[in-house]
Formats: sequence, C-alpha cells, structure tokens
Amino acid sequence: MGHGLPTNRMREAVREGRPSLGTYVRTPSPMMIEMLGYAGLDFVRIDLNAGHFDTETVENMIRTAHAVGITPVVRVERNDPLSLQAALDMGALGIIVPEVQGRADVEAAIQAVKLPPLGERHSGGGARTRYGLVSAADYAAWAAEHITLSVQVETRPAVAEVDAIVTLPGLDMVQCGRGTLSYEYDVPGEQYHPTVMEIEKTIVDKALAAGKLVGLQYYPLRDPGQVAAVRAWIKRGVQCMCLGTDTDIVFTYRQLVSDLTR
Repeated sequence: MGHGLPTNRMREAVREGRPSLGTYVRTPSPMMIEMLGYAGLDFVRIDLNAGHFDTETVENMIRTAHAVGITPVVRVERNDPLSLQAALDMGALGIIVPEVQGRADVEAAIQAVKLPPLGERHSGGGARTRYGLVSAADYAAWAAEHITLSVQVETRPAVAEVDAIVTLPGLDMVQCGRGTLSYEYDVPGEQYHPTVMEIEKTIVDKALAAGKLVGLQYYPLRDPGQVAAVRAWIKRGVQCMCLGTDTDIVFTYRQLVSDLTR
C-alpha cells in the first residue's frame, strides 16, 4: 500500500502466484461486505446489474470493503461512461461491464475507466487522492496498477470479435457469462450445455494467451460438486474465481434443513 491508497488483492494474488477468490453481492448492505471481508475472500463484486442499490448504499459498501481489507469491484448496469466513472469516484478498484457487443464497446469502456494515455478519465481529487495528500502523478501510477477493467464476453457479436477484444491495451480482465451465452446460442437456461462450455473454454484460452486476467463464476455453495470445476480452472491458469453470490447461503441452509428433517 503506497500513499495510503488501497491494494487490489486480485493483482496481489497474481504476484503471489495464487488465485483470487470472491463472490457477487446482491444484498444492499455494508454489513454483508463486512462479513465477507472477515470470511477471508479477496474481492466482492457489488452487483448493480442484478440488484437494487441506491448510490449512498453503494458508496458505504465500498467504504466498508476498504475498511476490512477486501477489494471492492462494481458490476455496472450498462456501458455508460458516467456510471463507470461514478463507481470509480466512490472508490471501486474494479469495474465489470456486462454484455459488451464487440470491440467498439470495450474501447469505449477503456476510454471511460483508464487515465491517459490509455483513456480519457481525469484523476480529479477528493477521496480518491486523499483530498490532495496524493499527487496526480502518484495517483496515476497507483491507478495503472490497481484499477482493473473487466468485460463480459457473453453476446454473439462479442464472441465473434473475441480475438480483437482480448488484445486491447487497457483491458485487464475477461469474463464469460454462461447464463447470457445460453440464451444467445439457443439453449436458454442451460449454462452448462456443451455448446456454452466450449465457448467459455475458447474465450478463456484466448484471453490467457493474450496475457489477460480471466474471471469465471461457479456455484460451490449451491453444488459442492463444483469445487472440482473451480480447482480445474485454477489449474488451467484462471486467476480469478467468483464463488457464486452472497444469496447462495439460502441453498446451503435449504440442504441442511433437508438433511436434518429427512
């Protein structure tokens, strides 16, 4: 940690030669972030794309993440420059853009998230620079290392342009989205259909070959058998594994209740 600015634990994990582990958060609560921080996870993905959050709550969730030492990432609702920049202004260390439609979409996200020369975002001031305690130059050096941009390649146009996407400077991480892919490729709801799994494998291989971080999501709390799949992807070189969502605790208790009342 330099100049009092936080460390991105996803990046730190890569330097340490280990995978980073986290979960999506769909519960609009700083307390949920606090609990997950104490659980030992590396990151939380605050999911504006699938939850209902007001701005103040998101800001307090991000602030709590920094307080307990877990890396806050925000999945935005859409590829809108103001939304991406607002999440960064609140202190997010990572941005996830869902359902990009191709190379042009990714280039637009890079422009919004990255400082020059890669993008057009301004370093500004306020909390991001500790209200002037961190110089613009020091902030820029820190941001280049710790602010991560990820996109989800989960639409037909994006899959068709995956080779062009994964080579873009300024894009840090590539993710899939098996649920969306299942609808795009006419097997709705079947996120483990062979067609979907083959597309996921292709995206992962191309992203890793291009030197990008790769993030995948599986659900070991819902299905303990998926622990093997998580281990297999880590062995394959995937650096960032999202272990379902915070709401998966429902599945855990449902199974426990079933076992105890059988």
